[in-house]
Amino acid sequence: MELRRLRLFDQLARLGTVAAVAEALSYSPSSVSVQLAQLEREAGVKLLRRVGRNVELTPAGVRLAAYAAEAIAADESVRAELAAVSDTPRGRLRLGMVQTPALALLPVTLERLAVTAPELQVEVYQRETAPALEDLRARAVDLVVGIEYDPVPVARQRDITRHDLVREDVLIAVHPEHPLASAPLAAFEEVAWATGNRGTSLDSVLRNVCNRLGGFEPRVQHRSDDGLILGALVASGKAVALLPALVTTALPQIRARPLREERLQRTIFTATRATAAEAPAVVAVLGALREAAAGVLPQRG
Repeated sequence: MELRRLRLFDQLARLGTVAAVAEALSYSPSSVSVQLAQLEREAGVKLLRRVGRNVELTPAGVRLAAYAAEAIAADESVRAELAAVSDTPRGRLRLGMVQTPALALLPVTLERLAVTAPELQVEVYQRETAPALEDLRARAVDLVVGIEYDPVPVARQRDITRHDLVREDVLIAVHPEHPLASAPLAAFEEVAWATGNRGTSLDSVLRNVCNRLGGFEPRVQHRSDDGLILGALVASGKAVALLPALVTTALPQIRARPLREERLQRTIFTATRATAAEAPAVVAVLGALREAAAGVLPQRG
């Protein structure tokens, strides 16, 4: 069985539909279906059964999906080991990043790589942490820079290697003339809040902190996954927000301070597939990210 078709089958097991596989891999649904049909012929058993407009894996398909994942991981591990022999980072690396770490770390990272790995092509994709980690496990990206707020941990996976880059404070941000600028969190019950879209870590941490420390459910009026937009909403005086120091220090028109009730922090981390953690391209980008992070730390605290 061809590894190319096993990759398609692995994606189907992860994503659940032919349409999702086609979108993830930039194929047409018909071409995906043709390749899956060919894989069934090669396997000699029924791998899929039709359920309405979708398909699901048969017991044999479930077994093959497990073997496919092992084969793909082994292939990636061998490729990484062979690439390490030359010790020269080259080729393409797909990097998924959350916006605020990207704004702070990308300039230095890419400048450093232009010197240390000139043959390496880095492609950057802006993604929130959870979908970026899904992309990583699905092999749509090779490296992720994500964020984790202390009250809302990111699930660990055995096949993912994680390294922490930066610890930074998360602050309550208000307009400098806001009447509650120095007030405890409980006083913010009736104000309009700006936060991330539903399901994001920032949205979750806002609800966690307001309920746990302030005793209220926040009245969210504005939503965006763009930290600069959230900062602009605060600067307008029409909302308050929880924002990381990486954002607030770049916005002198707002006032940001720690919560009175407890110190709130988040971690910026990297994640790679364990099978590719030693690949020269991954090692080169991780090194450049660490160098960029070291430059951020003295300024941000």
